[in-house]
Amino acid sequence: MAADADSSSPTRRPWRGVEADERQARRRRQLLDAAFAIMGTEGAAAVTMRGVCRRARLTERYFYESFSGREELLVEVLAATANRAREVLLTALADAPGEPLEFIRHVVRAFTEFVTADPRRGRVLFVESLAAPELTSSGASMVGDFTATIADGLGRTDVTAAHADEHDLRLNAQAVFGALAYLYQAWLTGAIDVDRDRFVEHVAQVIGNLARSTSVR
Repeated sequence: MAADADSSSPTRRPWRGVEADERQARRRRQLLDAAFAIMGTEGAAAVTMRGVCRRARLTERYFYESFSGREELLVEVLAATANRAREVLLTALADAPGEPLEFIRHVVRAFTEFVTADPRRGRVLFVESLAAPELTSSGASMVGDFTATIADGLGRTDVTAAHADEHDLRLNAQAVFGALAYLYQAWLTGAIDVDRDRFVEHVAQVIGNLARSTSVR
């Protein structure tokens, strides 16, 4: 197995002009990329310390340089993927058209493109995050970040009920997230076999319908 050339050095001096902190950051990135590749194709259960190190071409001692254990690594992979997905949502929300349903379609298209451009992303976000027990607590935090973004997006359009309040927005955002999680899971795994255009349109319609819900009296 390959290892960095500074593996036996007791110092943190530059090696070939690269500082020690930068080398460590690179090794961490290699481990995360390796874990993402395994998790996104074989599943979280297939992610092992040895397997990740083998794929990253690093010795096992470097694993503990960056991670306390397998669970922390899985959480970091999910967090990194979720953060990228949320950035896609924020960008799409910022340049979406004003008409309510077109606004929703635009955001759904952008998000769908993100998760299908690399199928591993969709599996990490919508399959493994729900199936791996190690990700239960971190998944809850991810839901909070996403629902806040969804609530913000719903608040920018006229698709919500005219008299909807802040509680309606938050409740609807939770409902939208729950619906999307299982819709994308079913579609990405092939349980629902429809083409992308129909899927995007259906998701947009679901969001539009949920966004109009209100319990204000």
